[in-house]
Amino acid sequence: MRITSFLSKAGPIGKIVLFAFLMLTAVMFAACAGIDPDKNNDRSIKDLMAHMIRNVGGTFAGNMFVPPVKAVEGVSIALEGKEVAFYKYDLTLKKQRNKVEHIRKTGQLYINGVRFEAEVNGSFVMINHAVNLKKAELIKAFQKF
Repeated sequence: MRITSFLSKAGPIGKIVLFAFLMLTAVMFAACAGIDPDKNNDRSIKDLMAHMIRNVGGTFAGNMFVPPVKAVEGVSIALEGKEVAFYKYDLTLKKQRNKVEHIRKTGQLYINGVRFEAEVNGSFVMINHAVNLKKAELIKAFQKF
């Protein structure tokens, strides 16, 4: 049956049901589109750090302690007198995927009760960029990784 003939014969209830079905389908696709686990999950935090230093500048400042953020690994770079931190999550693990999705939705990451503005790109999260003089450049380079 063609959709046009269905709509002409369906009446108001059928049209409402079809509309509800289409809206539900759209919402489901939008929810699934949040994080792409294949985007950069295979890349290392060292790859990200090299990319950021090459595109924005700065120097390696050290490894980050990851248990408070439940990440796999983390590093920071010193840029414009401030440290910018990067964390990698393993999106093949459901808990880590849920954590990153929550960070992406809220735009923030809490560490021991302290709120940090956060950017998400696939498996990676960047924090402490909001207080850096090169904030716009950091976000642009991070999203290109």
